[in-house]
Amino acid sequence: MHRLIAGVFVVGSVVATAAAQDKKAEPQRLFRSREVLEFTLRAPLKELFKNRDTLAVKPVNGTIEFKDAKAGDTSIPVTLETRGHFRLKSSTCSFAPIKVRFDKEKAKGTEFSGQGALKLTTHCQNGGRFEQNLLLEESIYRIHNLLTPFSFRTRLVRVHYIPTDDTTKAVTKYGFFVENDEAMAKRNSGTVLMQTGGKYDEMDQPLLDLMMMWEYFIGNTDWSVAMIHNFRVLAVEGKETYFPVAYDFDFSGLVGASYAVPDYRLPIKSVRQRLYRGPCKKTEELWPTVELFRAKRDSINAIIRAIPDFEPGRVKEAIGYIDDFFNELKAPKDLDGILGYACRGR
Repeated sequence: MHRLIAGVFVVGSVVATAAAQDKKAEPQRLFRSREVLEFTLRAPLKELFKNRDTLAVKPVNGTIEFKDAKAGDTSIPVTLETRGHFRLKSSTCSFAPIKVRFDKEKAKGTEFSGQGALKLTTHCQNGGRFEQNLLLEESIYRIHNLLTPFSFRTRLVRVHYIPTDDTTKAVTKYGFFVENDEAMAKRNSGTVLMQTGGKYDEMDQPLLDLMMMWEYFIGNTDWSVAMIHNFRVLAVEGKETYFPVAYDFDFSGLVGASYAVPDYRLPIKSVRQRLYRGPCKKTEELWPTVELFRAKRDSINAIIRAIPDFEPGRVKEAIGYIDDFFNELKAPKDLDGILGYACRGR
């Protein structure tokens, strides 16, 4: 029996039924490969980006065209919607994030087989720095995959955007798809809980420690487990605790987006400054988590260095930011400094 979350009792046998069917589910076909997937997206994008009202979504129809390994030239009908929050604002991104809805029947047997609706993270603006930020954000998801299966898979894509209502605005940019909530939950024998709220002590503590140190590692403070902001919470079959899963890392110091600023209530002035916002813990409780990061250091750097078309200056900048984390935490006693904000008044 699961405990109380956000004022609602949730029975484990009910919420985990779907996940129980496949305890060792592999990522769906689209997310098994790390190769860049190239395709053309034709749609009335000018019309699409006029509508940024999340309460009155106006989908548009389009097609995704690509060369399939088995079927050759392939075209799949899709429906597109704008999505997001901060990046949805036209003042932030002229090219909004997109939700792509697939025709499952037409997608059968292709790279998109089994997909219903997927988030497509786009380049935001045409400036080169924005596309570099996107490449780095996608790599952050892959680093997260190194550390825990309780993370979202991604697929880097190269998209030829053809606005059918203004073909003069055609552009080719990198983007990435993010695994949907249900697929991520299924891989982990869980079900997503959508109600707001979740206390630290209700969470699986080893995973919570990892997620909190993860957010510190990438320099991200734009999240809340209690409000399920940039987190999903899973109920996992046979477990009485809940499992937090982080996502959406464009506000991290590692990415360093020009529009990213920390909440004014926090004691930092820049997202490049790290701040540990997890629960107050003892050094001996958190140090094993730090050691997990240390053990993956070479693999983490290898992911950064392998980002396609990533500028040498950005590689150096990203690895330098990562090195700062490891230089700061060389021994358990070094945790005392970062826990100050979380343990203030105790």
